[in-house]
Amino acid sequence: MSTGRRFPANLLILKADVTRPSCLSKDYFDVGGRQANHLGVEFLNVAMHRFDQSAILTKDNDWKYGDLAGATMEVAAAIQSCPGFIPGERVVVMLPNCLEYIAAFYGILLAGGVVVPIPPKMEGQSLERICQSTEASTVVMGASAKRPPFFDEQIPSSTVKLSGCSSHSEGQLQEPTAGGSDLAAIFFTSGSTGDPKGVMLSHQNLISNAASIQRYLEINSHDRPLCVLPFYHAFGNSVLQSHLLAGATLILDGSTVFPETLIKAISSFRATSLSAVPDLVRVLLDRTSLGRSELPSLRYLAVAGGALTHDLAVELTKRISPARLFLMYGQTEATARLAYVPPDRFPSLPAGCIGQAIPGVELEVVDETGNPVAAGTTGELRARGPNVMLGYWRDDASTAERIRNGWLLTGDLAETDSEGWIYHRGRRNAIVKIAGFRVHPTDLEEFAVRRLSASQAVAVAYEAPQVGIRLALFLTGSDVPMQAEIMSQCREALPRHMVPGFVRLLDSIPLNASLKADRPLLTQIAERESKMSGAGQDFVPSITKGGNP
Repeated sequence: MSTGRRFPANLLILKADVTRPSCLSKDYFDVGGRQANHLGVEFLNVAMHRFDQSAILTKDNDWKYGDLAGATMEVAAAIQSCPGFIPGERVVVMLPNCLEYIAAFYGILLAGGVVVPIPPKMEGQSLERICQSTEASTVVMGASAKRPPFFDEQIPSSTVKLSGCSSHSEGQLQEPTAGGSDLAAIFFTSGSTGDPKGVMLSHQNLISNAASIQRYLEINSHDRPLCVLPFYHAFGNSVLQSHLLAGATLILDGSTVFPETLIKAISSFRATSLSAVPDLVRVLLDRTSLGRSELPSLRYLAVAGGALTHDLAVELTKRISPARLFLMYGQTEATARLAYVPPDRFPSLPAGCIGQAIPGVELEVVDETGNPVAAGTTGELRARGPNVMLGYWRDDASTAERIRNGWLLTGDLAETDSEGWIYHRGRRNAIVKIAGFRVHPTDLEEFAVRRLSASQAVAVAYEAPQVGIRLALFLTGSDVPMQAEIMSQCREALPRHMVPGFVRLLDSIPLNASLKADRPLLTQIAERESKMSGAGQDFVPSITKGGNP
């Protein structure tokens, strides 16, 4: 890391002000002959051909592709005019799903920068660490955001009103020279299985994965996805890229805090699709009118970002019919998607099936020496294709562990059946040793849902006082038995090393910024409360009941 310069060096505040038809002409930015395989240029190509078509719909605005293209150009010009900015520098984006976010993403790329998307509410040491490690030249925020406390008061800030009618001439904006295999974005993982890492994605990674998703979901310019997942997350970003590059219209409405608003948004905006993580699916099934409300426009619902139990998937299929359910599997390291289950095959496939590779990707299950294993044998799933990341930001050791001979080692255990369908068998690094036995927390979670009638179960390893590593079990559900009965059933049906040392009943499982179960937080809760209670005897659980932790 270089010295003698503060990071970030600039603060850019964006404010959408597109309240009239765009005055940007279609020939303002002639993309013909420009850098090929550049994500920003790919977007502008689409925007210029769909100039007067809606790109983003909200309750209050209908932004056309021309508006969005103009706003993108304004961001690009503003980035290039930041003091000391040079192509290749990293720009941190702290924005929710909005026009400003999209304009910032493509604008940074067109300026020659590298996008570093992070949650808009990230603060403290996490934000400072990312700015320092990426040597961010600029942080882009919204007009209502608070200035990060670690910012030096001397760091200049400027506000850019995105009118969609740029005052900059074409000659003032330097043409992008990057593209293809050059670095385009750094997505930091959620850290649910360890410390967050910066996943480096190229222009080609993002473009190829979007094209693959467009093929199997049959996305076209008539689609209107309701975008609930955050764009700063790999899954949400894949929804953004695959639809905008197809000329579709993004719907930005509804709130996961008030989930019924999502059903109303699908109806009022005639949304054709919704993408969700399993925890959001549970909310939709338990707390909304999904299945009772008429949603004739809905074409499909896509679920990824974790395992959805077979029973919930069956229930969801019934609720959304005749719309189709796509179960998908992927990783940030693979630019989001790797596999999917064809909706027509889902009913006939056993639980745990993640389907088949998406177009353009190869998947194999291999042993510890890297050789493919026979059907029915558990090994590690590996992937190869144009969507595989460049590596981890400034972490050659971790990159070498995950990418070998062009293959991405996913860290997931899997097996195939005689027909070639792939089945997920848990995370390799989630396996822990308890009393000398290898234990996978997923096994306890499945037991809790199957035998204890839990709506949701999350098991995490934690350090129990005096006895060492044990499993903590967190449950939700109105039909979960009394605490004594929980332990009785665990002791009766499970081997001793799988009996939880800590059990807590919750109103809901806490989620991280990626809308996944916050496992590190749950581990902290188990360790903290176990120490406070003094529970230290072997296999004697600490059982508590409460609301949200």
